Amino acid sequence: MQRNIIKSALYNFHFVGLLLSLKFILAAQKNTAIASLSLFVSISIIFVLYRMAVHFRETEYGGIMKFGQAFKYVFLIYFFASIVSSVVIFIYTNFIDKFFLDLSLDYLMKMYDGFKYPVDDKTYAVFQSIYKPAPYASFNLFMSLLSGGFWGLILAGFIKKDKSIFSQQ
Repeated sequence: MQRNIIKSALYNFHFVGLLLSLKFILAAQKNTAIASLSLFVSISIIFVLYRMAVHFRETEYGGIMKFGQAFKYVFLIYFFASIVSSVVIFIYTNFIDKFFLDLSLDYLMKMYDGFKYPVDDKTYAVFQSIYKPAPYASFNLFMSLLSGGFWGLILAGFIKKDKSIFSQQ
């Protein structure tokens, strides 16, 4: 029974990375019907994380896993997958759709204007610096780490399984 969480997470993160990348690419589309498919991909990411962690618990831990171990496994898969997704976002915004970030910034400014929230030149300069391919991909990585922690905490509660009080051992 091997208990190496990092090795298993490195072995299994690829599919979640593909799904996170697909979610971004779908959400970035101008067609609303296609962009709405990203919601279904988001739900499938959660389901896949859960199934991977349960499979890991059953095969590597003999069906018994603590909350911290479950959290670590889910978080590591999400972390490694987020790196893949950030690379895809960088490639997409830098080479495939060079106007995506400009349009996103314009949309953000329209939202601020719609809420009657004033944006001074300093704030706008900060937004402009964030809405460049490398900072945007880095920011996505940071936000994905927060998401990975969030889903890790929630899913770990469902994945953890303590030893039965009736078992002989």
